[in-house]
Amino acid sequence: MSGASPHKAEGSKRSGQHFLLSAAARTLSVVEVARLSDDEAYAAFKAVRFADNGGEPFCPHCGCDAIYEYRVRRLFKCKACERQFTVTSGTTFRSRKMSFQDILAAILLFVNGVNGNPALRLSRDLNCAYKTAFVLLHKLRRAMAATQAAHTLTGVVEIDGVYIGGYVRPANMKADRADGRKEYNRKRRSIVTMRERRAGGRSRAVVVKDEKAAIPAIMEIVHPSAHVVTDDQTSYNRFFIPFADHSSVNHSKGLSILGVHINGVEAQHSRIRRAERGVYLQLNAAHAQRYADEMSWRDDHRLVSNGQQYRTVLAWATALRPDAELVGYWGEAAGLASPGRDATRAKGADAAQESASTGRQTRT
Repeated sequence: MSGASPHKAEGSKRSGQHFLLSAAARTLSVVEVARLSDDEAYAAFKAVRFADNGGEPFCPHCGCDAIYEYRVRRLFKCKACERQFTVTSGTTFRSRKMSFQDILAAILLFVNGVNGNPALRLSRDLNCAYKTAFVLLHKLRRAMAATQAAHTLTGVVEIDGVYIGGYVRPANMKADRADGRKEYNRKRRSIVTMRERRAGGRSRAVVVKDEKAAIPAIMEIVHPSAHVVTDDQTSYNRFFIPFADHSSVNHSKGLSILGVHINGVEAQHSRIRRAERGVYLQLNAAHAQRYADEMSWRDDHRLVSNGQQYRTVLAWATALRPDAELVGYWGEAAGLASPGRDATRAKGADAAQESASTGRQTRT
């Protein structure tokens, strides 16, 4: 996928200046996207959606590039299988109701949030319903997760966990208060992050009940030839067996001892805490993995311009198939799911929403 690998922009770092404060970090503004006309936004979306064919449409069902285009609607018809489709068919934006300008603006606003962007703020920025912004942002987080899932970690890999959530409001009277430690253990989750210690290194994050439960995922994500560095958590004591080397640091004695440290992943966890407490206020356990993937992606792309981040997320979002969990999300939450909706989702087609019209057809 084009633009999937993070890289540092040329000339981005001056003496004594952080990259995010430099001009190289801001290569695309919200004003530029907001000023796009409807046709310009559609053309930009179409170019990314069909980038594999030079921007020219092809059938998402059979792959044929012999396409008819309707003049009166933004609708295509495949000459081979005779199925109709639009520019969003078969993508995470299928059955969309937002304009293309709003979708592009939402992507840019989302990546511009260094520590995240909550759905409530986006709903105000775009003047849309909170539920619409909520589902849209989860779709973008899914695109971010797809870029992370394609990598196996190698070299020196730092591993550590951070607990999120689990706060229990204490009762008014001290005699009525439960043991806070037990309540925390029952509700909180751990984000275990694996991070390569190298320039341009990638990271992966998994959400588990505790760090011990993350070991199977670590064995799958980290290559056996890696040199794993952890703290002295007992769950990691036997990592010297499956991996080429294993070092640990005792944090009760120091943050770095004889050059052994996990400061990189600790810094990443500090950004997760800032997102939880300062942006999202709480991370629901049901969606914690989506937020963990988002934070991992943001950390990996923190030295990439916002324009490149925008293009990367848009490219991956248009390449992914619809997410069964997010299609009709709020309707199912209210108990409005129907067999017809389930059947349409299983097919992954837009036939129900994007039916044929009798307009004139022109061959592209």
